[in-house]
Amino acid sequence: MSAVSPYMAKKIWRCFFFSLAFVIVVPVLCIVLGKTLHPAEFAYIDLDSNDDVPRNKKIYLHADLTSADLKQGKMVLDWSIIWDTCDSRSTNCTSVNIYFDANLLQHSDTNSSEPSDNNRPTVPTFIWNVTADDQDYYLSNSPKFQTELSVFPQHKYGVIHQVRHTYSSNVYYPFDRYFAGVLAFAEDASTNESVPLVLDSTAGLVEGLKISADVASASALASASLPELIDIEVTLERGTLIKIYCIVITVTFWLITIMICLVMIMTVGFGFQQRNEIVVVPVGTVFAFTQLRSTMPGAPDGFGDILDFMGVLPCLVLLSISAVTMVGIYIFTDPAQNSREKLTWSVLVQTLRSRGRATLENIEIENTPMESYTTFPSSRFKNTAGDP
Repeated sequence: MSAVSPYMAKKIWRCFFFSLAFVIVVPVLCIVLGKTLHPAEFAYIDLDSNDDVPRNKKIYLHADLTSADLKQGKMVLDWSIIWDTCDSRSTNCTSVNIYFDANLLQHSDTNSSEPSDNNRPTVPTFIWNVTADDQDYYLSNSPKFQTELSVFPQHKYGVIHQVRHTYSSNVYYPFDRYFAGVLAFAEDASTNESVPLVLDSTAGLVEGLKISADVASASALASASLPELIDIEVTLERGTLIKIYCIVITVTFWLITIMICLVMIMTVGFGFQQRNEIVVVPVGTVFAFTQLRSTMPGAPDGFGDILDFMGVLPCLVLLSISAVTMVGIYIFTDPAQNSREKLTWSVLVQTLRSRGRATLENIEIENTPMESYTTFPSSRFKNTAGDP
């Protein structure tokens, strides 16, 4: 067994420790990023409810985010009445009508026989009877109901409402953003007086989406002389990890495409030798790219988003040209034949170095100062006629 040279032993140790660090650091880093950068829960806890104001009745609701589908343009919330300050055992508590803005809901949640309008809602979404809940708890209907919210393009006041400003289109995937709104209030069923309605808390998590909510506080409503109601603005966008994944995949498309195009230029354009298994790579890559693109979570069906125009489609065009050219070369010659010159990394480095030295020598020659010589001897200028 031949002894390992010191240089080779040092190289083996470096390779071992680098590989060991890679298999430890990279999986741990990916797990940590997946844990910390995944979409946060749709969570809200009311800390600003105006409980100091004396009220005979106040209703607290909890909302669970069940699902959100940007392609279908809807978001589903499950509502639960968790507390009513009216005690039916000591007070005559009347029923309460809970209304939702019908234009913010899907059509399945509204009365389709009525035309859309911007009037005050007259058909309650849910009728709450605290007496039935307290005195007939087991036989009364559960105090739960569901609403399907419509997802709209995001808008900004004072700004041109164009898609290129709001990114509210799947063309801008994965940077698209959308908006959903909730406006709910309550009234006494017998007197039509306003009843305070409070969003106590929310929960829920949807895969692939980052959902944030801006809830109007009780103090803000009081300053605007409005009764306590539920006013929520929900923003929906792709998760951070999805954006990073799509960008990495697009950069990978370009890197692979550029390398294959360089191989095509060297093999077909300049006639350098190339292995046969490399020549057929562009053909398989064309089909692999379409499969890899389909792994982008929530990507629009087909092609047409901004990453397609900036990455997949131009790469597919270049790969198709490279595939046709690399396969067509076999009609005229064999790119793997030994008569062709090989372009290796060492040959390229040697050529660049020799070219650089030649350039430096030319620069030194051009910058060398020329010595001045007298072409005529000094005796030529002497007075040969003699003194007068």
